[in-house]
Amino acid sequence: MKIVGIIVEYNPLHNGHIYHIEKIREKANPDLIIAVMSSTMTMRGDLSIFDKFEKTKQALKASVDLVIELPLVYSMQRADIFALNAVSILNMCNVDEIWIGSEENNTLLYEKYYNELKKINISLKMKNEGISFKNATSSILPFKSNDILGFSYYKAIKDNNYKINLYTIKRENSDYLDKSPTNDKITSALAIRNNLSLINNYCPYYIESNNIINEEMLFPYIKYKILSLTKDELKNIFFVDEGIENNLYLVNKYSSLNDFINFLTTKRYTSTRIKRTLMYILFNIKKEDINSIPKPNYIRVLGYSKNGKDYLSKLKKNVNIYTNIKENINNSLDIEIKVTKIIDSIFDKNILFLEQKGPISID
Repeated sequence: MKIVGIIVEYNPLHNGHIYHIEKIREKANPDLIIAVMSSTMTMRGDLSIFDKFEKTKQALKASVDLVIELPLVYSMQRADIFALNAVSILNMCNVDEIWIGSEENNTLLYEKYYNELKKINISLKMKNEGISFKNATSSILPFKSNDILGFSYYKAIKDNNYKINLYTIKRENSDYLDKSPTNDKITSALAIRNNLSLINNYCPYYIESNNIINEEMLFPYIKYKILSLTKDELKNIFFVDEGIENNLYLVNKYSSLNDFINFLTTKRYTSTRIKRTLMYILFNIKKEDINSIPKPNYIRVLGYSKNGKDYLSKLKKNVNIYTNIKENINNSLDIEIKVTKIIDSIFDKNILFLEQKGPISID
């Protein structure tokens, strides 16, 4: 049995993702495709425009067999940590291969820069130069967005001696950072998020715009949370570094989340880092909360096809699997439930019910 893993966010799922899955079916001929997917919050700190269960339905309709969650504590992180956690989960799923989108479409480059990067202490470079992880690595890794992640997946596999082969599919017709369409069939997720009317032309027919959630609605709650915390309490929040709290307290001067992020962005603090920080503040997730959480040691199932469900019955003999969750099972899942409750209360969703009901299933 040949099992292929993919690592996705689907914010939103669009025609480029469909192309990716079709190419995997064509080139790898897998018996099963397993997707590890970030939850309602994404790696870069965005609130996904669809909640995780809506995204799961969409992934299953796109012919993914099994959707595994990458919870917020593992996903809303810098690229190398996101990649390590995602690959670790796919390794628990016994995947043979991971297939990713790539600008360069050349895994030999990953090997080359993996060997070069081993000679450099990235953490020390960040500290000495007062720069972000992205800036510390960009001078060494001449990659665009997909290949930065691709390299991180490669590094996770090599560092942990996982018996997984990594393959690439060339990204076609659009760049990750395209803010508007450059092609009449495929455009970036960013372009779609910038103009949601593009969903009609650049996403599969089953992506329905009436289920969208708008992250700007989070800003009043972020304001409240910042202003309700003391400096010492802010310093205890994960991703809040000493010195930034003074600027955080200027939040009342801003009327939009995007404007506030732009104000806080510096050479040291990228806009992505700032957005993650604000979301960790909103959800009141502390440094001690994250530091106490081990490497992923379970699989959280969001949805499956019949083939995916059959495979799970074999996998559960050796892996700790959760098909629905409640409080006090696991620290990382407790945080996921807390985030879900907050999202539910702000957007009047019903995600908590789905957390406890069990996986989404389609035939």
